[in-house]
Amino acid sequence: MHTPTRSTILAGPIRSAVLWLALPVLGEQALNACVAWNDTLIAGRISAEATDAIGLASYISWFMGMIGWMVDTGATVIVARAVGAGNHDEARRATNQAFTLSLLLGAAGMVGIYFAAPTIARVMNLPAGAAQIATSFLRIDTLGYLGGSMSFAMAACLRGAGDTRTPMMILGGVNVVNVVFTWLFTFGFGPVPAMGTNGIAWGTAIARWTGGIAFIWLMQREARLGERDPAHARPHQYLKLSLPMLRPDRAMLSRILSIGLPAAADGALAFSGHFIFTTIVTRVPSVFSPTVLYAAHVVGIRIESLSYLPAQAWSVAASTMVGQNLGAGNPERSRQAANEAVKQAAMLLSLTGLLYFFAARPLYMILSNDPAVWDCGVPALKGLACVQIPLAVLIVYLGALRGAGDTRTPMLITGAGVFLLRVPVAYLCGVILRGGLLGAWMGMFTDIVVRSGLLWWRFRSGRWARVRV
Repeated sequence: MHTPTRSTILAGPIRSAVLWLALPVLGEQALNACVAWNDTLIAGRISAEATDAIGLASYISWFMGMIGWMVDTGATVIVARAVGAGNHDEARRATNQAFTLSLLLGAAGMVGIYFAAPTIARVMNLPAGAAQIATSFLRIDTLGYLGGSMSFAMAACLRGAGDTRTPMMILGGVNVVNVVFTWLFTFGFGPVPAMGTNGIAWGTAIARWTGGIAFIWLMQREARLGERDPAHARPHQYLKLSLPMLRPDRAMLSRILSIGLPAAADGALAFSGHFIFTTIVTRVPSVFSPTVLYAAHVVGIRIESLSYLPAQAWSVAASTMVGQNLGAGNPERSRQAANEAVKQAAMLLSLTGLLYFFAARPLYMILSNDPAVWDCGVPALKGLACVQIPLAVLIVYLGALRGAGDTRTPMLITGAGVFLLRVPVAYLCGVILRGGLLGAWMGMFTDIVVRSGLLWWRFRSGRWARVRV
């Protein structure tokens, strides 16, 4: 596969540069979607309670990923600006400080979620049996947080430097390891005993550590070339990790956090709102039980990964193009690249919208063997089909703004969308108007449409080009 270089990112055809940056991430996200589907498929063959457990764990992992944006977003922006300006030493310092922060966040998340697991399960209104399964699953899942935190931080730095292929290879390998070990530990083979639902969690934890170790190893090898001739080295060579540079650097940490904290707050707001939104889902008046409602919701969100995760590929491409071109002093090329990324993502998500609408029931039947889950979830998935293009606009412009270091305004937009639209509309249509899962999801649809318009408006204003990092 063609690997974009600094020269192709900063000059030449924009369409091909965006596409070649996005394609490796698309491959990686496709494998991420396969893992999500794999876990849901296995759990769906066990019970609705198992589906509830992996759904809850995925929300908490999503929360940890959003808190990780504190590191990942700040590091991506600084590395991209530095590489665009030809300052590889600054890019390397940002990478090492991002690694240090990722260790602290991963360790804090592991300890905090481990002890909070029973409370989280109770808040989600899960029946006693499902809550016990979910608590055990969550606690095992936390053991992989540290490895995952390191992996995502290093992947963010490499992408900021324009290398989207290396993270694809490592994280793609992680996903393969995940699938193999989840099946092995869930159902057992030879001397390996069957662990049931907990086997999915053990497979995920092992895979995350595999990725963390692989990134550390990679960013140590062939480092001499990066130090001798950084202009012609690959990003993992001049972004080398070194023990002296891992010591906290107050100035660099301050720069990373000034960009990353609003992004993390953005993620925390989104998660908090979605968590409340999900508690509404399990409480809507319905002919279906809370267990079935939540299982249908989880399966629907898993199916949505077929569009949401690929759209992230163009979000990464937009972030890299915007950041590096701003570093090189070319805001007009940044603007054109972001708009091109939105167009490409919208084309892809228009196809997934058609898939959701015309194949909603078969998609549900793949991930669950419970007809009640199918009947509950299919109408909501057909509704989701109608907001795929706004979803592409939202995701890609959000990535473009973050690539510019403009993280405060998107944070405010997220807070308004989630708490003034998603949650109230979900309660109105789901609980008061008794609209079931589809009624609750109307809150999500409204949020997506309005936030996409506000992010488009923010990007069109051009103020992001004047943000200092």
